[in-house]
Amino acid sequence: MKYLAFILFLGLTACQFSSGKQSVTTTNTRDSVSSPDINRLLELYKTFNSDTLEIDSKPGEEVRHWKYRGTLIDSSLLHLLPVSTDRYEPFFYACYKFDLDANTVGLITRTPSEYESSSVKLFAWHKKTNVITLETELADSWGDAGDAVNKSSWLYRNQQRDWMGLIEQLNHSESIDDTTLPISETYDYYHFKWNGNRIDTISTDSSALVEIHNQIAPPEKK
Repeated sequence: MKYLAFILFLGLTACQFSSGKQSVTTTNTRDSVSSPDINRLLELYKTFNSDTLEIDSKPGEEVRHWKYRGTLIDSSLLHLLPVSTDRYEPFFYACYKFDLDANTVGLITRTPSEYESSSVKLFAWHKKTNVITLETELADSWGDAGDAVNKSSWLYRNQQRDWMGLIEQLNHSESIDDTTLPISETYDYYHFKWNGNRIDTISTDSSALVEIHNQIAPPEKK
């Protein structure tokens, strides 16, 4: 349970409040970087033009067939991303890029997690400032000693053509020492929106958001 509690603690503390709304934006940024370096990084990402995108985390043996396998980012480019490589071998993967708005490009990137590069995060390249920020984690999956977390999400455009996102997180806990104890499974949901500068959380009311998730997800995901 200690790992599960730690993950949930990180998820909550990563959210900040802005104008009365909770924000999942991480404010850590890098200094402005040269355009040639940015261009080299952007070339590693595939472009997608759909109005919806499902992001799931399938680590382990399935990673070879996973659509978020991505392209390995050379270690010489990692200084562009607001991440720390102190704890990890530098296994970061460029997956997809898309326009969050006219001035911002979203970069979906697979990054190291608890045991392997299973965490899929959304970064944002701000064209005017030439800075990349970390916005939120979209997917991850791991398990340890009876505890497990599986996070997935959907990105989609609303009727106003703004980017929205819905994160679903399954929390699983069971005792490996005492099989008579009940297994616990809970779902948490987080609804967010790109506000033109960063991501803001709209709601964390899981009881209400599960209906929105079921409307977005295809039948096999319900």
